[in-house]
Amino acid sequence: MERYCTICGKITAKKNESLFVCQAGHENWINPAIGSSVFVVDGDMVLYGVRSNNPGKGKLDLPGGFIEVGETAEQAAIREAKEELGIDIALIDFLGTYTDTYNGRPCLNLSFIAKSVGGKVVAGDDMGGGDPVWRHVDNLPSSDQQAAKWFDVAQQDFVEWWRARMR
Repeated sequence: MERYCTICGKITAKKNESLFVCQAGHENWINPAIGSSVFVVDGDMVLYGVRSNNPGKGKLDLPGGFIEVGETAEQAAIREAKEELGIDIALIDFLGTYTDTYNGRPCLNLSFIAKSVGGKVVAGDDMGGGDPVWRHVDNLPSSDQQAAKWFDVAQQDFVEWWRARMR
């Protein structure tokens, strides 16, 4: 697929996975979109929503989404939990970073762990594909039940975190 310079419109040449340069020397960087997500815990249970849209329509999903301009990853995680699951959360810890793609766009996901501190769990925004569900830490969704590929690694990290701190 040909890419065109965002400055002059000329065809670019690929220098590496993130950099395309046109004949005029303009650099066109393709950086990942940054997202924020959260594992909401209550004891040994984790809260998931059900996606109402593709990708992952009908599959279990963590509350999360793209970080808005001027917003921190922490603020985005708190906002997304409210928009998608109707709850207020308090962040407990930072879990890690995970790469993936979303509709072909490279993404970097920053994932947190939180507890609910208010509100009523109710599906909202793009989590309206079904009623939110609590899953036991020993029975988290399998790969084919999850809305995103990166959840496998994040869930493994989460289980390790939970066993080290919550038991």
